[in-house]
Amino acid sequence: MYGSLVGDVISLEAYRERRDPSALAVQRLDHAVAALDPLVQARRHRLNPTIERELRAIGRAVSSGDARAAAERAERLVDLLEHPAASG
Repeated sequence: MYGSLVGDVISLEAYRERRDPSALAVQRLDHAVAALDPLVQARRHRLNPTIERELRAIGRAVSSGDARAAAERAERLVDLLEHPAASG
């Protein structure tokens, strides 16, 4: 009576990444930097060398046009700063 109504579930995020991989990376980077900024500002007078090194690495990745690497580093740094006890 009714035909098959089974369809594929499509992830819009996966679709966008296939169409323009850099767009998703830039979006991730933007989100991570927005979260990272207040965390760094709160610690600006007491940043340890590891945090400073990561911030420089994020800057180098952005300068070289590697938004994916910059986003991954920024996201990891946000996690570290939000949960400092987890870093050991």
